[in-house]
Amino acid sequence: MRYINWINGLIGGLLISSCCLIQLFLNLFGIGCAGLNTLLVPYRSLFISLTIISLTYSFFRYRPSKWHFTIVIIFTLILSFSPELLRIYNNQFSRNNIIDDQVIITHWKIIGMHCEACRSAVIQSLRKLDGVLSVDVDLETSQAKLITNNNINTDIVIQAVQSAGFQAYKLV
Repeated sequence: MRYINWINGLIGGLLISSCCLIQLFLNLFGIGCAGLNTLLVPYRSLFISLTIISLTYSFFRYRPSKWHFTIVIIFTLILSFSPELLRIYNNQFSRNNIIDDQVIITHWKIIGMHCEACRSAVIQSLRKLDGVLSVDVDLETSQAKLITNNNINTDIVIQAVQSAGFQAYKLV
């Protein structure tokens, strides 16, 4: 019965994260956004409540050891806060303090992003391009700002975004 805690933590954490980890797994195989985020985000507070209730019930019903239950809680919290942790990680790649006359700034519209995992896939694919100094992808507007030290071919950027499972076009 001690596996009930792990199952509650796993399912609750995945539902609270609103597809973040599932989407990251899909991105490894070049699959674009599955759209789970738009479906699950409105219910995130409900999932948090149900997970807390479920874990509390499991604690009092099955009486796991304190160490075991502490590990389950930490595991659930890491899963639950994975979108926020991923956002913090991704924000380190956007540097707005680059002041140089030699840089080229281009703006792109990214089609198909719905969650932080999608944003991460786009950032990682654009960072691999030669000459890229900074990548800033805004999930709200579905736009990317690319700062480079040389002119990058439009087709190369479009191919990089397509390899992440999304479409892109250059904004004027």
